[in-house]
Amino acid sequence: MIAGVGIDIVEVERLSEKPKLWERFISAKEFKYLEKFKFKEEHVAGIWAAKEALVKATNNREIIFCDVSVAHDGSGRPYFEDFETEGTLHLSISHEKHYATAVVVWEK
Repeated sequence: MIAGVGIDIVEVERLSEKPKLWERFISAKEFKYLEKFKFKEEHVAGIWAAKEALVKATNNREIIFCDVSVAHDGSGRPYFEDFETEGTLHLSISHEKHYATAVVVWEK
């Protein structure tokens, strides 16, 4: 049964101009992941969108973004690490030059 759905979209430029803000929502694991990219901004925006979508899907406004990590499995599929909830979370992230979006489906 679907318990919640969340979606978010963010303009990449909005976050690329504020790298100090990144420290408030990017986890240490995510910073390590971002090291491999020349242009990090699109990925940062995707992480932001994923965490915003997580808040919306779970209706949990007390999530501390730095405590939750977006990770990727061997095939590149994103998922949440360091976040426990009843059921299963499904995450999809998409980004391109100007926008990033994410969808979270919470299944119980």
